[in-house]
Amino acid sequence: MNYKSYSDLSCDIRKHLPNIQDKGFDLVVGLPRSGLTPANMIALYMNVACTDFDSFINDRKLKKGKTRKSKTDIEYPHDAKNILLVDDSIRSGSSLQSDLLLIPDSLRSKVTTCAIYSSSPKRDDVDMFLEVVPMPRVFEWNLFHHVITTEACFDIDGVLCVDPTKEQNDDGEKYIDFILNAEPLFIPTNKVYALVTSRLEKYRKETEIWLNKHNIEYEHLIMLDLPNKEERQKLGVHGSHKAKYYKSTNARLFIESEYKQSVEILNITNKPVFCVDENLMLTPGKSYFIKNKVKSTFLKKLVKLIPTPVKKKIKSILNKK
Repeated sequence: MNYKSYSDLSCDIRKHLPNIQDKGFDLVVGLPRSGLTPANMIALYMNVACTDFDSFINDRKLKKGKTRKSKTDIEYPHDAKNILLVDDSIRSGSSLQSDLLLIPDSLRSKVTTCAIYSSSPKRDDVDMFLEVVPMPRVFEWNLFHHVITTEACFDIDGVLCVDPTKEQNDDGEKYIDFILNAEPLFIPTNKVYALVTSRLEKYRKETEIWLNKHNIEYEHLIMLDLPNKEERQKLGVHGSHKAKYYKSTNARLFIESEYKQSVEILNITNKPVFCVDENLMLTPGKSYFIKNKVKSTFLKKLVKLIPTPVKKKIKSILNKK
């Protein structure tokens, strides 16, 4: 599963910026909706005018900021001499061709089409593309609304809603209140294949109430059948519980909040996992480290190398502050 984040988008545009600059565009037009962000990035880097596709077609007056003067001095889109039409990605090319039919013949020769990401390295349905990202692929800006969610498993806490605080996670009345009133985070548009959570089975009713309240559709709700929080912590089966279900299905992606559990799920299933906390797609065949554990172990070893008198001196200095 290939993935590009907003950070990747910015870096990829910057990498190819010299080639774009050389073409002397005086207007950048973004195709709705996913093309608007890269269009604005390119226009800001180049300091030229930018507009959306509908405003371009209807020749609406360009809006200008007050803090910085644009290099191009045009008032209306149709005054532009060299136009860059931008979308975030291209696969079949049918959507772009439909948009091109709406452009007046008098302007078509001024337009250069550009997709930031192409599914194929060779194509003749777009004038230029910056990077090849083969299928299957998802982007940060469409992940939770992509059709892939119909074939995905979702964690709940840290994905669909915020995580409970330590105080809220009391396995009692405060936790029930949290479940019923948790603030939503990433709400998927499509019906999700399965919600796989480490929440205890005894909280199914409250969880279903919250999901219904936020119009989250799903085929399966898989919870942890243990008596209490203490038993769950003792067994430490958060990641393995999720991995066991994911591995038993034809689901193509697991969306997990915590990095450590993401790595565990990947290692057990050998299937892609998206980690929300790290904004990272973990894929089979690559090695991932448990960062916090590695860092903690390294620091402990480092501290052991410090002579005891020096440790005491440092401790006394810190205590005085």
